[in-house]
Amino acid sequence: MTLGCMAFAPPEPWRSFRSSAGFSVEYPGTWVRIGTSTDRLEIRSSKGGAEGIGIKQGQAEITVMQAPASPEQTLADVIARYTRGTEVLSQNETSREGGPHRCSSLKEVISREPAVPPGDSPIKVPMIVNTDFFCDVNGRKFATLLRNWEGDRRQKEYQQVALAVAERFRVAQRDGPR
Repeated sequence: MTLGCMAFAPPEPWRSFRSSAGFSVEYPGTWVRIGTSTDRLEIRSSKGGAEGIGIKQGQAEITVMQAPASPEQTLADVIARYTRGTEVLSQNETSREGGPHRCSSLKEVISREPAVPPGDSPIKVPMIVNTDFFCDVNGRKFATLLRNWEGDRRQKEYQQVALAVAERFRVAQRDGPR
């Protein structure tokens, strides 16, 4: 009797990104960084993209950024702004050990929206699924935003990657008052 050989993939290497907005985050080394922005991380699951829409079929995009918000805005206000014009499919909250510089609570919102405004196309418009993770750290609001095509067979995998990225998010410690 012979035993089949099981192949184990080595753990995926992760890269670090330090934002000029005062946060850092790690992301999978196999994902491709796009853009030149220093205040946000923008990555795609593969090279290339579709003009105008950003992602091509079979591709996903993750953006990590500080959400523009005034100090009096709540996280619910920020989420409402990001989901305006979308069909919200689900909302969940995940609590975890956060500490003073990490997200202790992640709010996951899954929504969908047309890839282009329906009035701009004479044909049925394909849908984009957004899986977004929001958190508040010391009054600052942050978002990890995933976009992929509806029906993509790798959607669960992309969502797991986006969650892992959101969990690796850290706000830089500040030295003294601003």
